[in-house]
Amino acid sequence: MDLHKTKFYLDKLNREYTRMSKDPDTIVRIDVDIMASYVRELYDAILSDMVAAAPKQEAIHQKKAVPMKPAVSEEPPAPVPAEPVAPPPPPPVFEPAAPPPPPVIEEKPAPAAPPVELAPQPQPVVASQSTEPTPPGMEVLFEEKQAKELSDKLSELPIADLKKAIALNDRLLLTRELFAGDGQAFETAIAVLNGYTHFGDAKTYLVESCVIRYGWLDKKRVEEAKTFIRLIRRRYK
Repeated sequence: MDLHKTKFYLDKLNREYTRMSKDPDTIVRIDVDIMASYVRELYDAILSDMVAAAPKQEAIHQKKAVPMKPAVSEEPPAPVPAEPVAPPPPPPVFEPAAPPPPPVIEEKPAPAAPPVELAPQPQPVVASQSTEPTPPGMEVLFEEKQAKELSDKLSELPIADLKKAIALNDRLLLTRELFAGDGQAFETAIAVLNGYTHFGDAKTYLVESCVIRYGWLDKKRVEEAKTFIRLIRRRYK
């Protein structure tokens, strides 16, 4: 039974519980809805893992069945071939007379064409990845740790579209925690980040437009910001 998907949702549930337990006096209805949705996702993950494991057990039982050997049927007796009949002799073949050889025409060599000068091809422009250093105090948000566990490696697989990779419940959480509840600001940031081809450009945008503006270095938002930035980094792998 594969429990990787179950562990992924269990980690999300533990992370939300840790965040709520730090400041229980400020828990609102949306926090309860998010926690309940994580519980439902965990239940669905466990159920899907159990259903996926069932066909493997049935395949093992089917391999033990011994196939029945087909009955050998007696072949009918071969027919007795009839005596061959000699074919009639072929008619005589008359070969036509060979035609006269064609006259020989001397061809003059054509003058050599002048060499064609090829126009120089334009060199492709290669987009350079930004190497601007991280401002002091923000290094903690952009740290990249090497994945050791299998679950961590699975959570770092490349993604093609940030908008499709973020579930609805996570959108509500990120909008509330990292964009001060401004849904339009969250959608604008996702659209801008999807348009980049290098993480260096995305990093510059986050530093200039999001980190200071929405207080991502605050103790209550650091862990959620680091998780969001790790998700963004997967867009450019």
